[in-house]
Amino acid sequence: MLYDLVYLLLFLTGVVVLVENRLQRILLFLSIQGFLLIFPVLQTHEEDWKHSLSLISLVVLFKGFLTPFILNWTAKKSQMKESTAPRFGYLATLLFLVLGLALAVKITEGVAELTIPIDKLGLIYVILMVYVGVLCFIVRRNWLALIAGFCVFENGIFVLTLVLDKGLPFGLEFGSFLDAVLVIVSGGILQLSPHMHEKGKKV
Repeated sequence: MLYDLVYLLLFLTGVVVLVENRLQRILLFLSIQGFLLIFPVLQTHEEDWKHSLSLISLVVLFKGFLTPFILNWTAKKSQMKESTAPRFGYLATLLFLVLGLALAVKITEGVAELTIPIDKLGLIYVILMVYVGVLCFIVRRNWLALIAGFCVFENGIFVLTLVLDKGLPFGLEFGSFLDAVLVIVSGGILQLSPHMHEKGKKV
């Protein structure tokens, strides 16, 4: 029951990232979602505490703290507007979510019993989380909101691989934190670009 609630919260934080119009709230809920990923790790690695603690450390560092922090820092340095101006209204977004729910239910109908104690309702939440991340690419136009949507998508894939395969080799799991690395690199490039542009003007 606890883990089903966690999967529901993971999905709902993704929905907030999808529909929220204020940058600071988007980054706040992205950070909350990152910290919630601790629970699927505990569920799938409960017999391997050494591996579990290592993975939790990466989750907290990359997904809970570093990614939202870099996005927030870049937004402030770029003097980005607080409003993200979504491409579609709430009604159209709700319609997309309903279609995603139908798709998730259809997918889980053909899934056999899982190797960990997660029921099909929890799996539906995880699939919807991945879907919400994809939906961000359709609904959003602000570049920071798009990156946040990509992070939601990647978080969903991370959880999906955990619950379906009951954990992956540590090297492959570490690869799922590349979204944070991409955010850091992108933030650095965006901050260097104005200076490079100014140098070009002086020449």
